[in-house]
Amino acid sequence: MKKRRIKYIVQAARWFDRVNGNTYHACRITRTRDGATIRCPFQYGYGDQYRYTALEAMARAKWLPPQYRQEATHGGLTCMAYERENNYPIDWTVTDGLKRDCVALGRE
Repeated sequence: MKKRRIKYIVQAARWFDRVNGNTYHACRITRTRDGATIRCPFQYGYGDQYRYTALEAMARAKWLPPQYRQEATHGGLTCMAYERENNYPIDWTVTDGLKRDCVALGRE
């Protein structure tokens, strides 16, 4: 088996709004090669939506190879297949916490 090499580190923060029953997230993506960073602002999304948000931001910034930056036949993006097909090169760190922590993580 090929050794896993971490190319990106994603820090994601989630916050659950108990009053309205909604979940929000923000994330920061760091490329290990040169320390470049992309921040995804505070936004609505439940479950593992932070993964799609981060991969979509990486595709827009052209950090992913061209075959993962195009639209799939079903209407979504092909970026979701990037991890599975490249030996999972992303280290995900997810925290559940306060709204202020989530907002601060996504600020530029």
